[in-house]
Amino acid sequence: MVCFDKDGFTDIKFNAAINKAVNNEIKIAYSNQAFEYWLILHFNDHQGGKMLRTLYNVTINNLLKPFNVTYDGNGSKIISEDFFDILNGIDSITGKERKILAIQRAKNILNNCKNLSPAKAESSTTVYKLVEEILKYL
Repeated sequence: MVCFDKDGFTDIKFNAAINKAVNNEIKIAYSNQAFEYWLILHFNDHQGGKMLRTLYNVTINNLLKPFNVTYDGNGSKIISEDFFDILNGIDSITGKERKILAIQRAKNILNNCKNLSPAKAESSTTVYKLVEEILKYL
């Protein structure tokens, strides 16, 4: 499976990359605009459309404040063990696993964007496909 972000690529290049992978039977997991959007969905049911990628790092760190953990999305982009444990933990409001919430949220977003090309479906992510594949082996 290939995992990539739209980042600053043009809509044409982003959609072409997805089409090339699909045509070559390569499974893909993408984020429009960046992987950090997947991380946000573990905490926040953002269903409101476009979220500027320049806000991802601040948003993640605001969501992590109660846990006394930070994420360096502007530098190393390393997910620390503490951060990973939080992502893998239970949401205190819903009582559900955060990764399951993120999967459900990502699927809902894509369902709401089903008439859009992947490049126009901002903000969205299919990283849940990679996670679901990994979970099969746990």
